Amino acid sequence: MKNILIVIGVVVLAAIAYWLMSERATAPTTEDATPDISVEEVDVVAESAAVPPSTTEVMPADTTAADNLESGDKGEATVKEFTLDSFNFGYSMDVIEVNEGDTVTINLTSSDGFHDWVVDEFDAATEKINVGEETSVTFVADAAGTYEFYCSVGSHRARGMVGTLIVN
Repeated sequence: MKNILIVIGVVVLAAIAYWLMSERATAPTTEDATPDISVEEVDVVAESAAVPPSTTEVMPADTTAADNLESGDKGEATVKEFTLDSFNFGYSMDVIEVNEGDTVTINLTSSDGFHDWVVDEFDAATEKINVGEETSVTFVADAAGTYEFYCSVGSHRARGMVGTLIVN
């Protein structure tokens, strides 16, 4: 009987230690790395829908921008707007695709945990938010390439809270 009580005590202590070390014990910090960008004219706004966590979705270029390219209006950048939900160790979209020169707005919500959204190459980052909160960041995707976006809270990035931003 004494051995069973010792085993139960060790299991309870291990569970408490795990909980304390998880992101739930991370105290929010006030950081605003959101660039101050204003857009006077908006040509096109593409909005994403929430996607289940197990689904990878590539957000294609919107049809209006494609129509502009077909009509020969190649110098016109657009505004692309995406709404992503963050949850423990993932985002509702794993891949976001835009065109070079597009102004990109990321609207971030949190349905589970304390998170943010960051792309280092564009110096773009949202504020860190808790469950039920939302924040956004706007930046210009001015260099073609493939970039990683991630959550900078604790070990979230190392635990797989990443995605890909493709700039065509």
